[in-house]
Amino acid sequence: MNFEIISYEEKYEEQWDDFVENEAINGTFLQQWKFLNYHGKDRFRDCSIMFWSKNKLVAVCPACIIVEKGKKIFYSHMGSTYGGLVVSKELLRAEKMKALIDSFENFLKEHQFNKCILKPTMSLLCVRPQDIIEFFMYFNGYRESKELNIYIDYSCYNTVDIINNFSKMKRRNTKKCLDEGMQLRQLKSYQSIKEFHRVLSKNLLKYNKTPVHTVEELMVLQERLGKNIKFYGAYLNEKLLAGTMVFLFEKTQLAHTQYLAADPDYNYLNPMTFIYYKMIEVFAQEKYHFLSWGIATEHLGRDINYNLANNKEEFGSLHCINYIYEKEFN
Repeated sequence: MNFEIISYEEKYEEQWDDFVENEAINGTFLQQWKFLNYHGKDRFRDCSIMFWSKNKLVAVCPACIIVEKGKKIFYSHMGSTYGGLVVSKELLRAEKMKALIDSFENFLKEHQFNKCILKPTMSLLCVRPQDIIEFFMYFNGYRESKELNIYIDYSCYNTVDIINNFSKMKRRNTKKCLDEGMQLRQLKSYQSIKEFHRVLSKNLLKYNKTPVHTVEELMVLQERLGKNIKFYGAYLNEKLLAGTMVFLFEKTQLAHTQYLAADPDYNYLNPMTFIYYKMIEVFAQEKYHFLSWGIATEHLGRDINYNLANNKEEFGSLHCINYIYEKEFN
C-alpha cells in the first residue's frame, strides 16, 4: 500500500477534524484542530502530517517540532494529552500498518528529524483495539515507555451503594463531607471558573508550578468543546473548596478528570474526597462506562507518585497503561 504524506495546512482543518471524529478508530477531540488551535498559532512549531492513499485520507498525526540538545524531534503535539498515529479501520491489517510506519519513518528521515516521540491515544478511548499499531512500533524498533493510568470501570463497580467501594478512610471522609452539608455544583460562568482557577493555582504553589491554562483559555475551551467539557466545584457555605475540569468522550463513554484541585486551607474538610465521590456518582447516573483519574507516574513513567496512586486507588479504581514510543534516527 502506497502513501502520500503531506504537511498539515489550515485549508485541511475541516477535513482533518471530520476524519478524526468519524473515520478514525483512535481519534478524539484532543486531536482535532478545534482543540489544538486554542493555544494560538505561535505557541508551538507545528509539524502535523496527513497520510493519503488513492486520494483518500487514511491517517493523521498531530505533532510539533522541538529541539533538544541539538536534536530535531518530531513530538506528539504538546498541546494535547494524546497524539500518535490516528488511523482509519482499513489500516488495521499487518501489511498495511507496516507500510504506513515505514512510510512515516521515511518522511521523518527525509525531513532530517533525529528523533521521534509518539504518545498514542489511551486504549480506553479507542473504538477498536489499536494493538497492531503498538506491535509495529515495537517491531520497528521503538523504545516503549509506560505510564500508569488509574480509572473506574463501571461494569465491575457497585453503583447502587458507591461508598462501599471505598477504603474505610475514604468512606469516613465522604460521610463527614455529606454531614457538613457540602454540595456539588457545575461551574459555567466566567466568575465561577475564575474562582476554580484561583483554587487550582493555590494548590500548585506547593510544587512551584502554575496551571497549564489561563482562565481565558479555559473559557475558550468551554466555548469550543461545548458538551465535551464540564467544570464542577465542591461548595460549603457558598465557598468553593475544590473543583475539577472534566473531558467527556462520548464515543467510548469515558469521562476524564483533567484537573483535580482543592484549596489547601480547607484540606481538613476533605473536599477532594467529596469531588471524587461526586464524580463517580454523576457519571454512574449518566451511564458512562469509564471514569479516568489520569496518571500517577512522572517523567514518562520512570517515577511513581505512590501517594497519588494510593489516593486514587482507595476509591475502588483499576489500572491501565498509556504507552509512549521513542526512536532515534542516524
